[in-house]
Amino acid sequence: MKKAVAAFVAVASIAASAAWEKAGSLQVADMATQGAAVAKVGSFVGSPLAAAGMAAAIADSPLLKFFGPMRDKTPMSFVLFLDGDALSADPSGAFGSLEFAVLYPVSLSGDEFARRHPGSSSANGVIAVKGDMFDADCSNKTTYVVFSDDGRWVGAGAKPEQARLALADIPVAAKSMDGDVVRLWVDEKAFGALAAMAKAGKGCDAEAVSSIESCKSASIGVRVSDAGIDVRCSASVAEGCENAKCGLKPLGQAPLAFAGKDAFFACAEAEDSGSAGRLTEQGWARAASILAKHGLDVRKFVSMAASEKGYRLLFDVAAMCKTAREADGAPFDGFDLKGFLEDVQKAKSARKFSAKAPAYALAGVAKGFVPQWPVEERFAATLPEAASKKPYAVSFFSFSSLLKAVASESLASVPEERRAMMKPVLDQLASEAKCGCACMSWRQGDAHRVFLRISADECRSIGGLVTAAMMFGMECGPVPGGPCCGDDGDDDDD
Repeated sequence: MKKAVAAFVAVASIAASAAWEKAGSLQVADMATQGAAVAKVGSFVGSPLAAAGMAAAIADSPLLKFFGPMRDKTPMSFVLFLDGDALSADPSGAFGSLEFAVLYPVSLSGDEFARRHPGSSSANGVIAVKGDMFDADCSNKTTYVVFSDDGRWVGAGAKPEQARLALADIPVAAKSMDGDVVRLWVDEKAFGALAAMAKAGKGCDAEAVSSIESCKSASIGVRVSDAGIDVRCSASVAEGCENAKCGLKPLGQAPLAFAGKDAFFACAEAEDSGSAGRLTEQGWARAASILAKHGLDVRKFVSMAASEKGYRLLFDVAAMCKTAREADGAPFDGFDLKGFLEDVQKAKSARKFSAKAPAYALAGVAKGFVPQWPVEERFAATLPEAASKKPYAVSFFSFSSLLKAVASESLASVPEERRAMMKPVLDQLASEAKCGCACMSWRQGDAHRVFLRISADECRSIGGLVTAAMMFGMECGPVPGGPCCGDDGDDDDD
């Protein structure tokens, strides 16, 4: 009787299906690729134990338990759907209907899968499995599963029609991911719904809405190589829109040479690359004023100036540490984040995006600090792929240089009785790496392409920063041989 009821539910659900439309997909690489990526990241940050923990978590995936092992060298997909009726009726609220189904490369046969799930039933090619594929303990749900004709794929979801529709994504899922571990693809329907939702919001960001509306489709993929962690994006834009007019003029040779030797950060954009995201003297003054209004006066330790070579942000690390010490190490306690974001939103809603814009350059400098290598040289070492492209925008940032710049000043904020313990850690952190974070943007037909790399060296610096932050947190704990944690003893840096 139970099987008959389950079969009836499956058939009825198909008959009462909504007009589900694919809005995008999230692909995840096979287990071997995931494991290799995790191992590399672990080696980058110098924590093989953390990598082993992540690998164990991947191997313990509930989807593996539900479907069985994935086929080698074949990714799985999460296919995203929007209710077409909701999309037509009110695009601004269409994301409330967002649902997904799983497209999985099975290695089990239909009979083996059925034996894996005793009590499941089948009707019209749809298998109704009692339970949730993401939660084995959830028995009050039903997961509907449909095998492809060749038995090599299954579509699965909370609705049988979505499970069937997921199978239509097989030609896409079967293609090589070109080294990506994960890849997100979003189509024009989703961008239309996003733009409508943004417009309906209070104080919408005109620049953001313009960018969203212009997109026909976009993809973003993440991969891990010996060079580091790569994020590659592509966005196709509508013909004639403002975004389609951007990036058509590439940068010249050595675009970051303007920054000189003392910058740890720099970016450059060619003429007519768009007005969005640019920090000018006027914009800096407005942002600093809003921050000060809500309790954080960054003008005490950051200043901006213009020159013939571009804008320069000067960070006074000593003044920054002094401000933190004067605030007893909690300079953000009085900061009204909500009020700040509201004022920023008001300021942004008044701006309109324009493709027409002059060439732009900005460098970040720490007062009294000179990195070992100029930014232009470091960019080329981090992202050598830029030499074969014609980018219209490039940028570079180094965590390791920033850490070196703040290390000596940070040590002064540590209680004297702990400095001997912290100094070796800070000395190790203060070791600069030539490669850092580099990014470039270029045009390819109607698409804007972006390539961001976080180098392996930079991952090590970030891992070291996390370790140091944890050790600095110890300054609130007991001094060896001193009072216990519950004692408000003489443990502060006066």
